[in-house]
Amino acid sequence: MKRTYLSVLGYLFLLASCQTDIVPDTSVDTEDEPKEIVYNIPPNFELEILYSPLENNDGSWVALAEGENGMFYASDQNGDLYQFKIPPVGEVLDSTQVDTIDLDIGHAHGLLWAFNSLYVSVNERWEDGDGEPLTETGSGVYRLQDTDGDGQLDELKMLLKLEGSGEHGPHSMVLSPDGKQIYFIAGNYTKIPEAIVQNSCLPNNWEADNLFPPFLDARGHATQIEPPGGWIARTDPDGKNWELVASGFRNPFDMAFNRDGELFAFDADMEWDIGMPWYRPIRICHATSGSNFGWRTGSGKWPDYYPDNLPAVVNLGQGSPTAVLYTAGLDFPQQYKNGLLVFDWSFGTAYYVDLEEKGSTYTGGFSEFFSGTPLPLTDAVAGSDGALYFASGGRKLESHLYRLRYTGPKEALGMMEKSTDEDAAKLRQLRRQLEASHNRKAPESIPLLWEQLNHPDRFIRYAARVGLEHQDVGAWQSLFMEEKDPVRIIQASLALARFGKPGIQKVLFQKLAQLDPAGLSRAQQLDRLRAIGLVAIRRGMPETAIRQGFINEFNAQFPTNDPAMDREFSQLLVYFGDPLATAKCVELLEKHTREKTVTHPDLLSEEVSNRSEQYGPTILDMLKHMPPTEALFYGVLLSRAEQGWDDTLRDKYFSWFFDALNSKGGMSFKPFLENIRKQAMTHVPEDLQAHCEELSGVYKAGEELMNLPQPEGPGGDYNSTDIHGILGKGLDEYEGNIETGRRIYEAALCAMCHRMRGEGGSMGPDLTQVHTRFNRGEIIDAIFSPNDEISDQYAFTLFDLKDGERMTGKILSETGDKIVLMPNPFNMTYTVEIPKSNVLKSGLSPVSPMPSNLLNRLNAQEITDLFAYLLSGGDEEWFYYGGTKGLDDE
Repeated sequence: MKRTYLSVLGYLFLLASCQTDIVPDTSVDTEDEPKEIVYNIPPNFELEILYSPLENNDGSWVALAEGENGMFYASDQNGDLYQFKIPPVGEVLDSTQVDTIDLDIGHAHGLLWAFNSLYVSVNERWEDGDGEPLTETGSGVYRLQDTDGDGQLDELKMLLKLEGSGEHGPHSMVLSPDGKQIYFIAGNYTKIPEAIVQNSCLPNNWEADNLFPPFLDARGHATQIEPPGGWIARTDPDGKNWELVASGFRNPFDMAFNRDGELFAFDADMEWDIGMPWYRPIRICHATSGSNFGWRTGSGKWPDYYPDNLPAVVNLGQGSPTAVLYTAGLDFPQQYKNGLLVFDWSFGTAYYVDLEEKGSTYTGGFSEFFSGTPLPLTDAVAGSDGALYFASGGRKLESHLYRLRYTGPKEALGMMEKSTDEDAAKLRQLRRQLEASHNRKAPESIPLLWEQLNHPDRFIRYAARVGLEHQDVGAWQSLFMEEKDPVRIIQASLALARFGKPGIQKVLFQKLAQLDPAGLSRAQQLDRLRAIGLVAIRRGMPETAIRQGFINEFNAQFPTNDPAMDREFSQLLVYFGDPLATAKCVELLEKHTREKTVTHPDLLSEEVSNRSEQYGPTILDMLKHMPPTEALFYGVLLSRAEQGWDDTLRDKYFSWFFDALNSKGGMSFKPFLENIRKQAMTHVPEDLQAHCEELSGVYKAGEELMNLPQPEGPGGDYNSTDIHGILGKGLDEYEGNIETGRRIYEAALCAMCHRMRGEGGSMGPDLTQVHTRFNRGEIIDAIFSPNDEISDQYAFTLFDLKDGERMTGKILSETGDKIVLMPNPFNMTYTVEIPKSNVLKSGLSPVSPMPSNLLNRLNAQEITDLFAYLLSGGDEEWFYYGGTKGLDDE
């Protein structure tokens, strides 16, 4: 793959070859100019920059669509919609050729041309923090049409109003393979409208379905978000009938259909969960009818092996998913004809995901297709000319429209090959036959649904169970009573736990208890354990004799040295109140701490960690500071254990907290551990609490604040012009050391809220890659004007109270009658409670938690040291510190 350095000004044309080309930078020598971009593109491809919208006051583009007669459409994330014709090869767009659509609509995350209309997914708050209207076209799906044939869209209709906005709000759309329906995708902050809830391929009695209450995110992210999370729905061209198709995502931004008419969504990870037992990487999900992917807030996410959710097709590591495109419409070589092209915004990487049939679903691998630094990729379109058109931008970043064409040997091209796996095609056909019973009463389908509950293919079993859940339970519960097959008993138990008639609990437990684990495969044993747990969650604790039977059976096998089996056995034993479980769990806590057991091998691979020099070091640093995953699981579980404790076990457990709280895990990790420790203390006798407090230590964010290094000063009442002047002189011939930069980073309080190379707080974005996405001027603007762009992930909520007070903070939890708020970004352990009865109204605060005067305590040299640290990404091999990294960018 070839590496090329470009200025982003003007027209640029690339021909990839086997050598590295350096294109001279003709831009003005100032850090306020757009940052030079380093591209890595495959051989025999040409890349063109067609337009730079931000330079022409046309915003930062995040969505694209191609209409009729070569007309393209684009959306600024925070502004208008635009239309333009794509120029011929060798030419660029002029600003006079880009027209604003003259309708009161914008802020779109998704655009789709279909049915002679432009469909627009708007992502914008309807009201401000004071409850005042902001717009008449807020979050929702809209249809724009040209009613008089003059080539201008002149009519706007809202098809669906939505509650939810921001980076986890409404996103993209795609046309169905038969060209008759529109599919729409949204993140977990987007509430599913009630009409769609009632018209769902997923049975709509979803709950958290965890044995224990989850520990919520220590920063307050998504703590008030209820199941089922992010979702996919479909509708007709007029938006009259909406149907829920899939859910259980975190924040899927886009989706695409493959050659077989199967749908794939690209879901996001929760980056601050890295190292936690419930962490999920960014992943491709096969979104079948009625599918659920098990997202739950905080630690409540379901493991992939739970049979009532579906696993990912491909895990890709870390990043921020944006575009998904099936590649059949591109005039690219045959090797790229049957997969997905997916974009990662954070690290500027486009991956090719090679799909391979596996039963009724798929598996696959992925490889880097192209990348850039900085290249915040947003959306992509397979043009009617066979070229790839894509955009970069978002969050008001420098934005560009690109064209990527294949120019190599024509013999490398070829028609898309049809599937040759007849067995896989038959299995997909069977699964779709079962899915036909989703969201409709079809009593004639019950015999087939019941028969397929024990199919070897997991996706077929899943489709059969969901189909049964849509039928009247009275029509098939009797089949369960007579069933002898263990797999059908397990799968039907999952359905009856949620939908069975009153009084079914005892029968469910009895049938599950009678199954011989020795006759089950490992996957079937895990399914059985999940079914036992789900029946207990939904139907209540089994009676004493049955419960003791389970305890005896589980203890005879636990521990097993199989992490998943041990997790399920231990959870059920603690939930059932077995006193012997506590000692075994403490033993496993010590074992996995000693052995540093981590159960995410995909995160530790060289491919994931070293796939590019831009972000490989960040992942490696994060992984270096990760706690042992399995030990943390038992640390969490033991906080719920009420039985089986003695002085020795307590001493071992609470001493573990002391070591963990004094490890380098970052300040987001420590408040999380403190929440676990507090929960554990609720089971400690009062006369032993002081002793356990002393053993465990107590995390106090205020103490960390007091222990931070102080700036030397004297500072000043700086403005952005002052900082530009200081850096213009100070960075030109800068020679410093990394320790000084790290000290000033802490003294300026940056480390309290931001991570750098795996360490620091988590109330704000990770700054390790800030130098790859922002130039010096943009960083200065962000420091002095933090309110201009506030990600909803980090925004506080503003409450107007009935007693006349106003409070702002991060929502940590919300129960039936109160809201727990964290008002201080520098102290995540300090909380206040607000009675819901006292809340008049609430909304996202327009004021950033980040103060705007953080540089005022620093002198000129300290400001220079700080920016050298930021612009190097905290890398001691950067040229600021005598190394060679970054020299090519200068």
